Amino acid sequence: MLGAALSAAAVAAEEPPAALAEEVAAPEGYVIGETDVLNIRVAGENDLTGNYTVRLDGKIAFPYVGEIQAAGVPLPAFNRLLRDELSAYYKDPQVTVEVTEYNSCVVYVLGEVKKPGVYRFQGRTTLLETVAEAGGYERSAARASTMVVRAFYDEPRVMRIDMEQVIDEGAITLNIPLEKGDVVVIPKTFITNLNDFLTDISPSLSAYLRVNSVYRTTWER
Repeated sequence: MLGAALSAAAVAAEEPPAALAEEVAAPEGYVIGETDVLNIRVAGENDLTGNYTVRLDGKIAFPYVGEIQAAGVPLPAFNRLLRDELSAYYKDPQVTVEVTEYNSCVVYVLGEVKKPGVYRFQGRTTLLETVAEAGGYERSAARASTMVVRAFYDEPRVMRIDMEQVIDEGAITLNIPLEKGDVVVIPKTFITNLNDFLTDISPSLSAYLRVNSVYRTTWER
């Protein structure tokens, strides 16, 4: 699957900056994680409505439904899953699920920053905030070629972000929000061919993630 997705990754990375930022920021793409706090509302059922913390085993306990897997499940899919489960007890339940505390945003920062490593954020984070948390760029960094690798294990996608425009010119549309599991790579030289970049980095990146991943859950239904 990794090889088949390379050409698509390159095409996606060349989208206009505003469209790219809008797409990446879409909340529909968020995958629930351990320790996230979910606000669940069931219309007309105040006793079911409230905040539920995703346990470290990835589940929440919900009235009537019991134990239900949340971590690793995309937010819209979890909303449908809970609605389907409640349908056994309520006629056409209206369920709304929102994340009120993003406690599981784990991202990886590699390359030309002062403190490469694994970073966990409480709440959603942006690319610039993440680089700052990693100590900022080294003098040797090709800031204009900051790379974000997304969904590496599934359908890998590479985005090349010109962070010089963000830092020097205030181009906030390029300062994209990051998602759990994103890998930020700051090279020493400008990357021209995104396919080659992903092909070259995949073996070492795969080994790094195997050692350093906090957890990896796959949603299948």
